[in-house]
Amino acid sequence: MAKIKNILFLCSGNSCRSVFAEYYAKWLKNTSYKNNLREINFDSAGIRHYFETPREGTINYLNSKGISVEGFVAKDITEELINKQDLILGFEARYHVRKLKRKFKHIENLDGKVFMLLEFAGQEDNWEIEDPIHLPSEEYNKILQVIEVGINKSIEKIIKINKSE
Repeated sequence: MAKIKNILFLCSGNSCRSVFAEYYAKWLKNTSYKNNLREINFDSAGIRHYFETPREGTINYLNSKGISVEGFVAKDITEELINKQDLILGFEARYHVRKLKRKFKHIENLDGKVFMLLEFAGQEDNWEIEDPIHLPSEEYNKILQVIEVGINKSIEKIIKINKSE
């Protein structure tokens, strides 16, 4: 894989999982990985956004870590956005990865840059991360914790890939 500079997190509506992933990754870039992620850009989008702002559960979880989502605006995935990315990480095969590949099948080399987050992170199986939108806060937070682990492992992998290039 070539050097990775632009990473997009993709979910259904760009209001829970992808927002969390984007802002958590940006926070890691500015704290734990200042030197290694200096040239890396993180973004998020949805197959089709339903809300203009992040869901309360996502905001609360990020706030508990001292991370603000101020200024966030939800957006839909577009061809232009895809073409800017070196890596696109989804959370569900059927609703994110397959829909993206079907909708934008005309884009060259899409298969080489679209993965499930936990697949890219190196998890052996069970790559699906359900949408927490209507779950109680305890279950909602457990899902975001799974994403956290996936992002940490993915960032370590990205750093190794970029150092080898």
